[in-house]
Amino acid sequence: MEPDSPRPRIAVVGGGVSGLTAARELAVAGADVVVVEGADRLGGRIRGAEIAGTTIDIGAESFATRGGTVAALIEDLGMSDQIVRPAPLGSWVIDGNRSIPLPAAGTLGIPATPLSAATIRALGVSGALRAAVEPLLPHRIGSDAASFAALVRARLGSRALDRLVRPVALGVYSADPERLGVTTVPGLAAAFAERGSLIAAARDLRDGQAAAGGAVAGLREGMTQVIAGLETEVTRLGVRVLRGSKVQRLEERGMSAAPAGAWRVLGGDGAVLAEADGIVLAVPENVARRLLGERGATGQATDRIEVVALAVDDPRLDRAPRGTGALVARDAVGAGARRDGGAAPILAKALTHVTAKWPERAREAGPGRHILRLSYGRAGSAPETVGLDDAEVRSIARYDASRILGIDLRADTVVDLVRCTWRMGRPPGSRDARPLVAPAGVTLAGDWVSGTGLAAIVQGARTAAATALASASLRLPLTNRIESPLK
Repeated sequence: MEPDSPRPRIAVVGGGVSGLTAARELAVAGADVVVVEGADRLGGRIRGAEIAGTTIDIGAESFATRGGTVAALIEDLGMSDQIVRPAPLGSWVIDGNRSIPLPAAGTLGIPATPLSAATIRALGVSGALRAAVEPLLPHRIGSDAASFAALVRARLGSRALDRLVRPVALGVYSADPERLGVTTVPGLAAAFAERGSLIAAARDLRDGQAAAGGAVAGLREGMTQVIAGLETEVTRLGVRVLRGSKVQRLEERGMSAAPAGAWRVLGGDGAVLAEADGIVLAVPENVARRLLGERGATGQATDRIEVVALAVDDPRLDRAPRGTGALVARDAVGAGARRDGGAAPILAKALTHVTAKWPERAREAGPGRHILRLSYGRAGSAPETVGLDDAEVRSIARYDASRILGIDLRADTVVDLVRCTWRMGRPPGSRDARPLVAPAGVTLAGDWVSGTGLAAIVQGARTAAATALASASLRLPLTNRIESPLK
């Protein structure tokens, strides 16, 4: 393409990690890019928060190391020296009144070594034996399963599903595995078809057989550094970034509208925020459906999650009684509680012991101070903490943390609290998901398209960028078209 010839113009709606990654890829490939973000800040569900003088991730806190996708992006941004690994303490699951170390896992709680001592402790002898025979079962068993839960139940048995897979799935996807399709976990269905064993397939999708949660990494100063790095990079590449510009609708003008652009991105009062040959919608599913004209989409296809972080001064937590954290089964009451003794159930679905998991945060917090991060909100129901004031939430979170950790935390040891609510879309492949077909020239991106986790999101954003660039280039005169170099 000649230096002065028109370049494909792409509007990226959404300034989270998906939108910024797509914008960077498009700019590197030679497109004229504008990012339109409705909030005053970039980053989406990657966000930092200060609690008791320590900055923590209140959204995504780590990335899966499998495949190296995110690590490669971080290297490109010149931040490889910031990559850190969590402490190798393992994590736990709270089931009923039992607290069980999670065994070495393949994917989503599927045990990689069914006859290990840890798996036997979690499932009992009969449950572990039931799971251990899975590689010997014919491939046809479970191959027609209508849900991820049905597949696990058929291949591994109910105990593996209820005690391991269900709590992990709720923690990762905020959805019960009964709602998840077999294809929800990227690559699992194909690996199962190839290997004929769910255990072998799940093991293949992990880097190794370390303690559950071990195949992740973070950044020394928090995952918000990825957003800062991406913002610096797209600015250097000439991408225009519009913050605080909420998109109200998209207007398709058709191929004949060139050179003005086939699409307009419109804000309040019909203000034109961008004109483009193509659009990448890197927004939550309900927002994408609204912008594409689907009626009644505003409140659909999302589940709310509230993250509550506590700063606690209690040296008893120095021993990290639940390792890096714990996942909580439904109706669990926690360690030391008698199920028939009237103990209230734990409302949190997960707890991360931030200062045990990330030594950098422990050094920043100082001796004896611990930061605990609890998550509320399971699929299909609002978080139990929504609408409550901070004092009520503090009391609930302290009770839940005490039950999960097996240590009675006194009220006067909780020195600070922060909270943040997120909206989560249905994972791709969910049984109740409805297809959304975007018109020509509009490409969809985000975790609800590519899958949960930064590795899937980053790769999905790259794919969306390549698709959008190819589509937009077709709108240019033949002599001005560029071939997408993106993979």
